[in-house]
Amino acid sequence: MKGLFYLAWFMLVSHFTAASPIKVVVGGHSPWPPYILEDGSGLVKEITVAAFAAQNIRFEIRTAPFSRVMRLLEQKEIDLVPALWWTHQRAQTLLFTEPYFNNDMVVVQHAKYKINFKGATSLRFLTMSTIRGYGYHEFLNGIEGLKVVPVLSLHASLQLVQKGRVDVAIADLWAVKHHLKVYPELHDLEVLYPALMSWPLHTGVLKTHPQGKEIIRQFNLGLAKIRKSGVYQQIVMNHLGDFE
Repeated sequence: MKGLFYLAWFMLVSHFTAASPIKVVVGGHSPWPPYILEDGSGLVKEITVAAFAAQNIRFEIRTAPFSRVMRLLEQKEIDLVPALWWTHQRAQTLLFTEPYFNNDMVVVQHAKYKINFKGATSLRFLTMSTIRGYGYHEFLNGIEGLKVVPVLSLHASLQLVQKGRVDVAIADLWAVKHHLKVYPELHDLEVLYPALMSWPLHTGVLKTHPQGKEIIRQFNLGLAKIRKSGVYQQIVMNHLGDFE
């Protein structure tokens, strides 16, 4: 009988914990300008703050290398990762919000070492710098002979191309534009078109999070509100207008 009592008590507490109103949500991500700056500010944070604020929820963000952020998520030290691409592997353990942005992933080359780029097949047997832990690795694994060189940041990835240590890099278009504007030492780099791929950007929460489904629901509701009000469009213009 005592065992049944404790079981019933645990289930009751778990129910109220999961059902209690969400007041604060904590996220984490690596710096990824202009989406997430070193201090956590940027386009992604502002959209996420606005979406949750529309539902009377406060959002806070921590910055760390991406691989560490994913460990923090698994250890439940943060509630969500505010900028993720959907992959089959991630979908095994994560819930995803509705997409709130679209990332055009482009190839970056050194102006002195041009390749005849016409898409993914043009990358066969080249060396490419990437960011460790990012979701595009599943796609890149399917390109014959492509040697991937993972590093911790986009800046480090672009530096490898600038120094001629790899043939190309892969990066989000707006992130590349930001780096080329902010870092003059990368002046020899150029973006190749068309985009290699275009991926919707989501927020991700662990399926095992006791309030995971509700966090997803509240974000989606708030996102719809700020899109309808025009707040979303203004945020995007404020952050990306200077890079057009």
